Formats: sequence, C-alpha cells, structure tokens
Amino acid sequence: MTLFPIELTDMRPIRDLVYESLRNAIMTGHLAPGERLVESEVAEKLEVSRTPVREALRMLEKDGIAVAVPRRGTVVVGLKVEDALEIYNILSVLEGLVARLAAQHATAEEILALKELKKTKPPLGAFAEYARIFAEFNAILNRASRSERLIRLMDTYASQLSCLRYVSLDTPERQSASWDEHLGIIEAIERRDGLLAEERAKEHVAHAMQAVAARVKKR
Repeated sequence: MTLFPIELTDMRPIRDLVYESLRNAIMTGHLAPGERLVESEVAEKLEVSRTPVREALRMLEKDGIAVAVPRRGTVVVGLKVEDALEIYNILSVLEGLVARLAAQHATAEEILALKELKKTKPPLGAFAEYARIFAEFNAILNRASRSERLIRLMDTYASQLSCLRYVSLDTPERQSASWDEHLGIIEAIERRDGLLAEERAKEHVAHAMQAVAARVKKR
C-alpha cells in the first residue's frame, strides 16, 4: 500500500482529503485491484483518525472503484475498461444534450463566465488547475441547460466523471487537446449553435474515452 501523509493545511474536510488521496492512488495504480483498504492502516499512513477514513471508504464504494466484501472489508476494484467505456457512452449522450440546451438557454452572464474561463490556459502538467477549470465549465453548462432532470442525471455521474478525468488528463498532450476541445464547445455556445455544441461535446467525450481506455488497458 503506497500512501503518504496528507497535507492538512487544505481547508476542505479531512474526509474529502482522504477520499481524494485514496482515489488518486487507485487511479494511478498505487493501490492495485484486490488490495484491502484497512481503516487502521490507511489512517496510520495518512496520519489521520479512522473516522474520516471510514467515511472516505464509503465514498469510494459509491464511486464503484472499491467494494465492501464480507469478512474482508473494503477492497480495491479499480477502473475496468468496460466500466469506463459504459460511463463514457452514457456521458456522451448527456453532455451532448447539455451543450445543445446550454447554447439555446445560456444567459449573457453565463456566456461571459465561459469566456472568462478560456482566458488563461494553465501550464501543461498542472492537472489540478485543469480539473478545476473543467469542473467549473461543466457546472456552468449544467445550469445553463435549464433542465433540472438533466442536472440531476449529471450529478449522479459527477463522482465517476471526477475519477475518469484524473485518468484522461494525466498527460500534457491530453490536457492541451482537452483545452482546445472545450474552447470549441464555448465557441459554439457563443454562436448559439446548439447542434454544433452538441457535436463538439460528443467529440470531446469520445477523445477522453479513447485516452482513458488506452491508459486502463496498460495496467
């Protein structure tokens, strides 16, 4: 089990920091499929109490990348290529629809917010910054869709999307390509071209799916 003490200067709840640390370790292969996540051991390595570890393990189980096994506790499942492809096929439809509706219904303020996001491209390799900007981009588009049911569906897949993004953005090449793809979606929304926005959103998901599939197959 390769884990390191977490940085407690972060103001987020310790549970979230533990969850992020474990999720990242699973996504990068430092925690292998089949490996047991024992509360006491994880707490010792991360230098936290057992309560936030217990909460974080439940979050991993909800993501589907860990599972509670009778008499064994929580066990790492990891990300299977079949699971990733299934999630991305669903996201392709959902994100395409979100982009199309956003092009139709986005307010001037929401379009301005999207334009602000594209002003400063983070340096390649700054995964956390790319992930933050893309998460904000998705949040704006979800709101702009004006579809409460669609927003709830996207929320259902939010944690899975977060895990997949960690894998799909782990190379500078993919970060740069993904940035350009998001700019294309924003351009289509600015033009109020719903069909083009939908097409570009689906293309973005397809490219991300290819990147994830390639990475997962190597493990």
